[in-house]
Amino acid sequence: MKRRYVLGMAMLTMTAALGMGTVASAEGSGLIGVCMQNMSSSISELEAEALTEMFEPLGYDVQVVSADDSVSTQTQQIQNFSLMEAEMIVVLPCEIETLEDVLLEAREYGAKIVISGGTGSISEDCYDAVSADDEYMIGMYVASITKTWVEENMDPDGDWDVAFLSSTISDDAKSRCAGEAQIIEPYLKNEDGEYVNLVGDVVDEADKVENPVYCEMIAERVESLDGSTTEMDISGDNRSVVAGVLTDNPDVRVIIGYNSLVSTAGSQYIMDTYSEEEQAEFAFFSAGVMGDEYEYLIGSVSDEAGTASVFRGACQFGGGDAATTLANLAYAVMFGEEGVDYGKSNPNSIGLYYPIEAEQNDGVAELVFFDSESQIVAYTYDEVLSQDGLTVYWDSANGYNENALESEDETEAAADAEAVEGMNAYLCEYEGGLGTETLEFDLYDDGTCQFYLPGSEMVTDVYGGTWTQDGDTVTVTGLANVDTSSEYAVPGLWSFIDSESGDCVITVDEEAGTFTPQE
Repeated sequence: MKRRYVLGMAMLTMTAALGMGTVASAEGSGLIGVCMQNMSSSISELEAEALTEMFEPLGYDVQVVSADDSVSTQTQQIQNFSLMEAEMIVVLPCEIETLEDVLLEAREYGAKIVISGGTGSISEDCYDAVSADDEYMIGMYVASITKTWVEENMDPDGDWDVAFLSSTISDDAKSRCAGEAQIIEPYLKNEDGEYVNLVGDVVDEADKVENPVYCEMIAERVESLDGSTTEMDISGDNRSVVAGVLTDNPDVRVIIGYNSLVSTAGSQYIMDTYSEEEQAEFAFFSAGVMGDEYEYLIGSVSDEAGTASVFRGACQFGGGDAATTLANLAYAVMFGEEGVDYGKSNPNSIGLYYPIEAEQNDGVAELVFFDSESQIVAYTYDEVLSQDGLTVYWDSANGYNENALESEDETEAAADAEAVEGMNAYLCEYEGGLGTETLEFDLYDDGTCQFYLPGSEMVTDVYGGTWTQDGDTVTVTGLANVDTSSEYAVPGLWSFIDSESGDCVITVDEEAGTFTPQE
């Protein structure tokens, strides 16, 4: 039920960026298959939208399917696209090593193959190009951001601990988590555990160099990495995982996660569970492509904007826009001149995001970001603010930087959403436990309704119930999670909804399309 809004995107020929020759005519009417690992992560949705925006105007039929994290399902989907004679198949893989045979088969059928993510040990014969990320480097940048915040904000003598939320679902996931774990290594190492210098050359132990992401305050609180690490679900919201970690060790205050979905969801758990004074003690760090995560990063340093959170910093693979990068690469593969090598591997840049407290920046709180260098540097906040190419996404003095925004404001987008026949949608700007939220009730002519927080990557639950109306007063009965397996059976975040029955009363404004809760 959650609405999505397509990002506007200018189509690029990539001639200069990828060193191609003349680009062939961008016309066609064939099939492009897009095989996503799942559609619950922001990267999947953004990439699907970018590919659709790129190719549908050219006459292509872009079909997006989700494997729902199943290797066997994804294998069958690729086979189906091969039999349908797809001209191109774009894959965000569940487990790339398991797809080698089916990708080779797809190329034999004539499909061009583009992969989003690492290719592990599979043969280059399996694909035409890959939009790749250095997952180990991404993890080390997460460590760098964590180090910066911890050394500025945490008490070195305080009674607090650290936890790692990691994933072993794939080699790429293991690499990123290994990079994050370098925060406890005094000397710089590569993914294989060998000593390296700052440009990545292997060196003898005698020539080892200090690790710029090493944080003594973290390392001294980690007796063993295994003992401080918990496996997380890379496509779930992980609130129960965070709750379990804090139950097992109530002293945990710094949490380093695999992806930003766990940081936003974990933040929600903290905001729901702990007092305002205690919330200030917590910090989440992770990597990912930012969707609503921008709002939570802003909310960690602002009482006036964003969504209240303890998400203190993030590393973004793909730099500013990984989805557009993938779409441009797919365009280059589809229309590149015959015989011209556009590159099997096309590494993405890495963007670093720092929410900076007002007291560190002349009284102005900011969310700033910049693309990384090719080597790790442990940035202080002073160094961050003096970076060449620093971009301010938001600041407390001027608000949002319109030039840096990737999509239209979600509140305006929700209000402008196309009407659905037989349904009236009502919005409400609500001051709740997560800050200012846009709530939505969809009232259907058949007497059923749905309630949710539109446009949120974090609060993904949708609740259904029934309704009756008397004038402008609407009585809603029995709101319950449409996902019967969810542990959050009844909406419990909003005070105007009874947390046991799911009942509430709202006043609707038909003309404005808004509602007001009756507390």
